[in-house]
Amino acid sequence: MEEHAPRFNLSIVSSDVEVGGARLSAEYALSDEEIAIAHWWVLINCEEVKYWKELHLSFPEVDGDLEYHNMTFANYFRTWMDMIKSDDNPNWSHELLLLAMQPQRARVYPTCTVNGVKFVSEERDNRRRTQNSGVMAKGHGLDYYGVLHSVVELVYAEGMKVHLFECRWFDTGAQSMKMDQYGNLSVNTATSAYEDDPFVFATSVKQVFYLDDLVKGDAWKIANIVHPRNIYRAATLGVTIPGPEADAYQEPNAVGIHDVATVRENNVKHGRVLRIRDEDSTFIDVDPNEETNDDSDDELRHRLPDINFDTEEDSSDDSDYEP
Repeated sequence: MEEHAPRFNLSIVSSDVEVGGARLSAEYALSDEEIAIAHWWVLINCEEVKYWKELHLSFPEVDGDLEYHNMTFANYFRTWMDMIKSDDNPNWSHELLLLAMQPQRARVYPTCTVNGVKFVSEERDNRRRTQNSGVMAKGHGLDYYGVLHSVVELVYAEGMKVHLFECRWFDTGAQSMKMDQYGNLSVNTATSAYEDDPFVFATSVKQVFYLDDLVKGDAWKIANIVHPRNIYRAATLGVTIPGPEADAYQEPNAVGIHDVATVRENNVKHGRVLRIRDEDSTFIDVDPNEETNDDSDDELRHRLPDINFDTEEDSSDDSDYEP
């Protein structure tokens, strides 16, 4: 199979990502609101959009107000990209214009191969003898551990695709993650956190496999980061590139990682608070039984933009978009 150079010059678009498996059922499909959140997450985490984010925050009517910024930036960004495309602005590109136009559709898949490493959704992983659903994402001074819920493919105009992992993150509090004297990190997989911030770029995670913690027992697992060796791009070796269903690097499965329903039940049972992850990796504890203050700066920090999408059902393949 001949390898093509990436058509789109954006850091968030990668030719090293290949989705696999039949699209997941309607149960996993993203709602309009979830698509809006995913698109907003892509915008605020895209390096090429950083200039425009800072410009918007400096406006007198915004003046650093994160609530107003979050609610209005996507629309401002779309307007700017339309207006300045003929002004030879060095911070404008055709790819940014496509990004500003918002995704035309979102597809959800159970598997994905990134740089030769295969990731499998938690639901499918539970039916296999190998384990490929564990993930770790690096934050600012903190690592986040969890499992893959689904692979999200956002399709923008002209077939530009951005791949996200929708994850179920474990709590990173001191009572839920412990390091022993030998440097082994144990994670309580019966906890959950950051439910309002499930997305991460597929290319920015590392694979993790979880082994039973024989000392702590129950839902505690030892997290082991996978460091696959001797993985090369097939095209550079002159060999046939395997299809998306071919088995890539895999690890033996662990048992007993609780599902979402059990995790939430345990959180309520033990009085755990929900934790939300912000852009600066500052932890904010939210008591589900406590009335929130609409004027709270912490709450405003997490307001997401209200974006409406005209989505359409799509069952066609990607042939119209391939080079």
